[in-house]
Amino acid sequence: MKRKWTQVAVGAALALAAGMAGAAKLPDTVRLVVGYPAGGTADAVARVYAEELREKLGVNVVVDNRAGAGGQVAAQGFLRSPVDGSVLLVANNHMMTTLPLTVKTVTYDPVKDFQPVAVIAKFEHIFVVGKTTPANTLAEYVELVRKEPEKYGHYGIPAPGSAPQFLGYSIAKKNDIQMTPVPYKGGAPLINDLLGDHIPAGVDAVGLITEHVAAGTVRVLGITGPKRLDILKDVPTFVEMGYGNLEASGWMGIFAPVGMDPAMVKQFQDAFNEVAKNPKIEKAIVPIGFRPSSGDGQELARTVQADLDTWGPIIKESGYLQQ
Repeated sequence: MKRKWTQVAVGAALALAAGMAGAAKLPDTVRLVVGYPAGGTADAVARVYAEELREKLGVNVVVDNRAGAGGQVAAQGFLRSPVDGSVLLVANNHMMTTLPLTVKTVTYDPVKDFQPVAVIAKFEHIFVVGKTTPANTLAEYVELVRKEPEKYGHYGIPAPGSAPQFLGYSIAKKNDIQMTPVPYKGGAPLINDLLGDHIPAGVDAVGLITEHVAAGTVRVLGITGPKRLDILKDVPTFVEMGYGNLEASGWMGIFAPVGMDPAMVKQFQDAFNEVAKNPKIEKAIVPIGFRPSSGDGQELARTVQADLDTWGPIIKESGYLQQ
């Protein structure tokens, strides 16, 4: 798949950093567009931020769920948004990196078509096995697949063409084994099949699995990110195990329409970063596998580009492309 990604045009973000005086006049209502259904983890993170932003900004902040095609519907629809501050996009790494790299029908450019505002949360992906899969380490699982690929070589993923699919691909490639992704419509049915012993392994975001780890019904064998998580202290990172290309964390960020007044973008950026420090945010999102994060538009732009640079070669090597 040939796509050339250019560096993010951060002129607006640089203008923000220059310290523009005064607050922009915001509309009475700000919509946070979320590309996933109500009740999911992305929706939950957006809603807790919206609640705190109402008080911080002094305007009504509402969550607008525009689910469809893994976030593609929301992202493409957002390109037609007004630039008056009434609409912001809550996007994750899937919408901004893996979708544009894997889906032929995606028409937006994640680098050029969105104004990065702030990073608000990060999360990790895990490799997990069911209780009847006799592996306590990733190395043991690899050997199971090597000996009995038909029995153990299938791993569930929450969506086709998602980062979990290519995480599994990378594990298989490194170990010269055959692993087949099995796509589900979200993490919940994947976990249900793991618990029911219908599939031997899976890759998903950490949030949906922690309660089952505590109950001993599943085992986590590896986790993305630069260091171990406090909630899974015994689980090594992929980097620790020699998978240096699997460090990238998942993330959620805020984007504005290109052309929004830089002073307004700066006001939103500061508000999200301040709200991220509120203990209420941590209390609400840590149990579902997220951790609050802060960072300006330039950091978010660098994060998008870094993900494209990380997953692009892996996806290209896999030959995967949806129509």
